[in-house]
Amino acid sequence: MAKKGLIALFIIILGLTTVVSSTVYADSATINADHLNVRSGPGTGYASLGKVNTGESYSIIDEKNEWLKIHWHDQTGWVAKEFANVKSKESSLAAKVDHLRIHSRPELNSSIKGYLMKGDMVNVKDRKGKWVLIEQSNTKGWVHSDYLTNSVSAESEESSAGQTQKSMGELTITTSILNVRNESSTNGSIVGQVYNSENYDYISEQQGWYEIELHNGKTGWVAGWFTSKDHTDPSQDSSSSYVTLQYNGTHLRSGPSTNHQIAGTGRQGDQYQVLSKEGEWYKVSFKGKPAFVAGWIVEEHNGTLSSAPSSNGTLNGKTIMIDPGHGGRDTGALGFTGTTEKTITLQTGEHLKQQLESYGAKVILTRNSDQYVALSIRSATAQASKADAFISLHFNSVPSSIAANGIGSYYYHDKDQSLANDIQSEMVQSTGLKSRGVHFGDFHVIRENNKPAVLLELGFISDRNEEQTVKGVHYQTKVSQGITNGLLRYFAPS
Repeated sequence: MAKKGLIALFIIILGLTTVVSSTVYADSATINADHLNVRSGPGTGYASLGKVNTGESYSIIDEKNEWLKIHWHDQTGWVAKEFANVKSKESSLAAKVDHLRIHSRPELNSSIKGYLMKGDMVNVKDRKGKWVLIEQSNTKGWVHSDYLTNSVSAESEESSAGQTQKSMGELTITTSILNVRNESSTNGSIVGQVYNSENYDYISEQQGWYEIELHNGKTGWVAGWFTSKDHTDPSQDSSSSYVTLQYNGTHLRSGPSTNHQIAGTGRQGDQYQVLSKEGEWYKVSFKGKPAFVAGWIVEEHNGTLSSAPSSNGTLNGKTIMIDPGHGGRDTGALGFTGTTEKTITLQTGEHLKQQLESYGAKVILTRNSDQYVALSIRSATAQASKADAFISLHFNSVPSSIAANGIGSYYYHDKDQSLANDIQSEMVQSTGLKSRGVHFGDFHVIRENNKPAVLLELGFISDRNEEQTVKGVHYQTKVSQGITNGLLRYFAPS
């Protein structure tokens, strides 16, 4: 019986070693011993899969405990590092895509230190699994290797980019990791993975599944219920729309590609009238002249700038108090994967502060760090201030046996219902999340408050998918813009 178990284990291990990654790695190994065993794992206790000999060279995929994982005969295996000469196969790699994030750690949820544009060359410093430690200029951090290539393959990819199928629109991934399959079913083989907040063109749709075009030019299918879709209408008159920048330091260029000269730089929240659209780029009016901005870093709106909330002084003279819920020893709700409410209320509060200040408002935070602030202190601070509105930020949670999602707004005093209505409407429009409506709420911070005050529940972190959405920068930026638009509507002259 034990012997059968060992045989089964060996078969499983052997099957796992036959998966060949298309990721680019930086080093190669040249064998310096004859009849060197290639093993199924990093150690002499693992089964021998075959042998290699002096002078043979193989690409290195990984390294662990003085063992090298190599690409060998259309599969992978491990050889002892002491019997191989390691040399650099390529000292630099190029980014395959625009706005490729540079992470502080080899983790998707780590902070962002910067980004690379397509074709940017970087020096390789280290590797950890599928992450590559790179250095460019004064920035050093981790990039996922799926989006790096050598300069030769980058050129070949660029030359074939024009041969892709026509896009029907764009999808945004709304879960942390989503499998890409070779057919529109969970029975399909996994051909890759995509990640939260990434955007992809989709070229066909079938029974709730979307065929997307990956950054490497290949296509695959993803489940539509883990995405949000921006509908595009080719017949729409571009001149009747405008775009809002989603990031500070956004480059506007002289032409529709990153190869064109930088015409200027915009900040998060800046808005420009669209003149036309060329591929994935918007031609906009910038300081009285045409310029281009990439479609994946802006949000498009119908209408003209004259009908949009103005960014020039609309909230001038207004003081807004933001109350990021919980903090310190009070963690608030816990998400499906352990996200704490206190963390994402503070993150969202910082995004909202930036948005409001860009519209001319003075902003006060009841807390600006992970500290405990009593409810009585929060409401007393509001009453003693000269705030024109008090906005308390929260995220919701219910027991795992209950399915719930969406955004809700609460007021206590009847006079504040109009503020809650305006903000709720704009948040739902900005984020696309389900509206749970506006309701009376007996919460201390809005009950014991003489300012216009609302409490906002910005999503359910007990819902696995919604948790991944609301803790992302993309969502927090959008919901902050929605709150800001609600305040603009509330304070607009009647």
